[in-house]
Amino acid sequence: MAVLVEVEFSEVTAQQYDTVDQRVGARAEQPPEGLLFHTAIITDTGLRVVDLWESTEACEAFIANRLQPVIREVGYPEPSSGPKFSNVHYHFERRQPVGA
Repeated sequence: MAVLVEVEFSEVTAQQYDTVDQRVGARAEQPPEGLLFHTAIITDTGLRVVDLWESTEACEAFIANRLQPVIREVGYPEPSSGPKFSNVHYHFERRQPVGA
């Protein structure tokens, strides 16, 4: 079952996010296994991430094996909230027409 994952980090900047994102290898050209959707929002207080994963297990494996070692090394603070996992009842993906 797909899960929506939400997490917030206080005082994390866009530059810190970009550094972690590039080092983890999670850009759109090479998404982690099981990741369906990712967005990162810089807020007045820090960083908010909202992801859609194929499963809780796929997300947890990515966090443990690829993300946590890098965010510790870069010096991210502990999350101010989350990760919050919510089971998704329904979702769809808008796709570009072939040849567009």
